[in-house]
Amino acid sequence: MRLVVANYRYFVSGGPERYMFNVMDALAARGHECVPFSIRYDRNRPSLWADYFVPPLSGSGEVYFRDHGLRPGAVLRTVSRLFYSPEVRRAASRLAKDSGAQAAYVLHYLRKLSPSLLAGFKDQGLPVVVRVSDFGMLCPQAHCLRGGTPCTLCAMGRLGPSVRHRCVQGSLGASALNALATWWHRKRGFFDLVDRFVTTTAFMRSMMLEAGFPAEKVVHIPTFVDTAAFSPGQRRDEPGRAIFVGRLDPLKGVDVLLEAMGLLGDSAPLLDVVGTGDEAYVAALKQRARALGLESRVRFLGRVEPERIPDLLREALFSVVPSRWFENLPNAVLESHASATPVIASDMGSLPECVTHGETGLLVPPGDASALAEALRTLAAAPDRAREMGRRCREYALEAYGPDAHLNALGTLFNEAM
Repeated sequence: MRLVVANYRYFVSGGPERYMFNVMDALAARGHECVPFSIRYDRNRPSLWADYFVPPLSGSGEVYFRDHGLRPGAVLRTVSRLFYSPEVRRAASRLAKDSGAQAAYVLHYLRKLSPSLLAGFKDQGLPVVVRVSDFGMLCPQAHCLRGGTPCTLCAMGRLGPSVRHRCVQGSLGASALNALATWWHRKRGFFDLVDRFVTTTAFMRSMMLEAGFPAEKVVHIPTFVDTAAFSPGQRRDEPGRAIFVGRLDPLKGVDVLLEAMGLLGDSAPLLDVVGTGDEAYVAALKQRARALGLESRVRFLGRVEPERIPDLLREALFSVVPSRWFENLPNAVLESHASATPVIASDMGSLPECVTHGETGLLVPPGDASALAEALRTLAAAPDRAREMGRRCREYALEAYGPDAHLNALGTLFNEAM
């Protein structure tokens, strides 16, 4: 099968892109051909199909909205992509036709490619499967967060709250535009062009059904993890090393993790923080770590090469996912499980689906530094218990998140859609 795989970045920026390249490699190993469709960025991986990619919203080196200037062309393109882009529709249709693709697998597309992408694929008669990577079809802010706490008011169709509470970048204008775009997409039936939606968690599927998406179109297929690359290994002799892997962003709760570490003082475990984010926010995290006297216990490793992450996870006694938002089966949990490293996670959203309290890790109330400190203390002080949890993590990863089960389910889904 020849499959178009569409995503608004063709380089690794986070979990969705890591999944994209992993699934493309896995499908290629099974004899399928994947044709990428994306935006032209300087950081993209090389592709024979790059000429079909569409221009960026601003410069080719300006990936994130915070990087964009206020040049008239950039502003017009940003607004167009937020609602509907004839340019994207034409490019997607041309790629679908010229590549001879038989179906389209769409990952991130809202706001930077727009639902016109779906129309372009449908112009050539392609079945379209959308993997739901965030809550963007339900929430104009995309993460179901308001003031740092979970909120589902807009998911049920009432978009006014997102404007009233300025949920998008704290801006009334940006919030109004995103709410209007979400309303427009629903009103014009763009999401009806999708033949199947893939949700990685049962939690996400239930949210979509509550929002009115037809049950027969929404299929739960968990993400897969490379259980060969992420595998158990030799632990360090030093006691209680913990690790956080992910984007350094307020919704990820790293600040709560630092507060928990501060409460433990000299009994806090050693902690590796792997990931990058907004420079000002990362600087604030480092400053807070210094103020809490954690310089000797916390290492901010920044961006590391992907091939280093398996070793870092193997060396840790446990990992921490202290998120403030619902999450969507994050790679950090799956890769930790596959590495036989238990997880301390927030007890909310999709996380209780993949972390069983007392079996494959510990669950704590989100945003509760005291409870998180106690969980850190518990596992750091009981390495044998942590290693036993780790063995169950590995068994669970092999059973629930192996590549074969994912690819078989995905293949069945595309056959049904075609």
